[in-house]
Amino acid sequence: MIINHNVDAIIASNRSNRAGKTKANAMEKLSSGLRINQAADDAAGSAISQKMRAQIRGLEQADRNIQDGISLVQTAEAGLGSIQNPNLSRMRDLIVQALNGTLTQADRMNIQNELDNVKASINDIANNTEFNTIKVLCPPNSGNSTPPKWTPGTADIVFVIDITGSMGSKINEVKNNIDGFINKITENGIDVNMGLVTYGDVNLNQGGDPVVKTTMTSNLEEFKSYINSISLTGGGDYYESGLEGIADAANGALSYSFRADSAKQIILVTDAPVHDNNTDSDGGDGLSNFDIDDVAANVKSNGIKLTVVSTEEVDTKTQFERLYGTTGGEYINIISNFQEQLNSYASKILIDAGCKEEIKASKMPTLQLQVGANSGEQFEVELFDARTKNLGIDDIVIDPVDEAEKALEKVDKAMEVVSKQRSKFGAYQNALEHIGNNVGNYSYNITSAESRISDADMAKEAMEMSKSSIIEQSAEAMEKQSENMSQSIIDLMSKWKG
Repeated sequence: MIINHNVDAIIASNRSNRAGKTKANAMEKLSSGLRINQAADDAAGSAISQKMRAQIRGLEQADRNIQDGISLVQTAEAGLGSIQNPNLSRMRDLIVQALNGTLTQADRMNIQNELDNVKASINDIANNTEFNTIKVLCPPNSGNSTPPKWTPGTADIVFVIDITGSMGSKINEVKNNIDGFINKITENGIDVNMGLVTYGDVNLNQGGDPVVKTTMTSNLEEFKSYINSISLTGGGDYYESGLEGIADAANGALSYSFRADSAKQIILVTDAPVHDNNTDSDGGDGLSNFDIDDVAANVKSNGIKLTVVSTEEVDTKTQFERLYGTTGGEYINIISNFQEQLNSYASKILIDAGCKEEIKASKMPTLQLQVGANSGEQFEVELFDARTKNLGIDDIVIDPVDEAEKALEKVDKAMEVVSKQRSKFGAYQNALEHIGNNVGNYSYNITSAESRISDADMAKEAMEMSKSSIIEQSAEAMEKQSENMSQSIIDLMSKWKG
């Protein structure tokens, strides 16, 4: 028996402390519901659990992003629906009504006024349809009152057009594309003046058809009326020559007063050679009072570029090259990709007229929706410009009747475009909903996996707590008994002394 060290008490105390720690650990897990409350509980499991939790939170946010994306697409599609019906449908009704021959000029004017109001309504919808201040049916800077910076300039453009019998379809090509050509130049801030010179047969023996000139105008509609008033003459390639028209447009009897600082352009439209008075071996035929090379040099000396619009015939193009090549002009094939070539030519006139850079049309943005928890998991939504200009119905008129026919075609095309875009937005919505379902499934499964790592088994921990509590109480009882053992030694010593 010893008294310096109460080993039994130490053992009981250790057991009590150990049971207390186990009980406290079990209580912590029971109170939090987590098996891992600190890294020491499970170092590897803690690292895995934290990565999974980051994924779960990212997926939850991605699901909210997807719902916002669906709402945006629904907003855009609803705006297009309002544009299509009643606005485009009403425009179509009005145009069909205007095509009726029983209407008077005043009736058509009233219809035109309503058409203009409907166009304004479409633009209002396009400009004001927003989601979280994002314009979904027009470019983001469409309401910006600050104009882009450019150097303003002027352009003087004279069309010299062959009006012989074979030119009917070619002149129609010019009529159909003149709006886009001139509008591209004027939209970039260039002040444009336009003139028209026409010529037919030039038969030196019989006097030929006169060269006719119109006055310069800056009004596109007035210039179109010049072209629309053209009456084709008879004749053939052998007796026609554009050199008289070119020469007169440049500095002859019919010469225009080109502005000093303007981009001076002459555009020759013909499907036949331009005959000259040269009878040498270079191909001249002596049918004209003018020489090709002399006319080209004269045009160039006046600072004018001459562009030829014609058919792609080798002998004709070779002859025309002496005109446009000398003056720095272009050759445009009216038979193939005419609109595209004309658009490119307009860009070059812009540069000649002083534009430092062509003003590009504002593009609709492509939104990147974050639809996953990780980088690169994005979904693209292309927005659509639903303004009348982009739909091709900004300039429709119903007078005269042939313009109403064109307007009907434009509105039908616009309705088709809007329908396709609504379908596209509908496809976006369906795709986003499918992605949302997948994100939900992914989040559920990864949450389940993380739960198996970090969540506590409540029954097991309750059992552990009960066991530890019992052991702790038992150890405390044994500590009391160890004290009694020391007391027995004292009692023994008391008896020995007595």
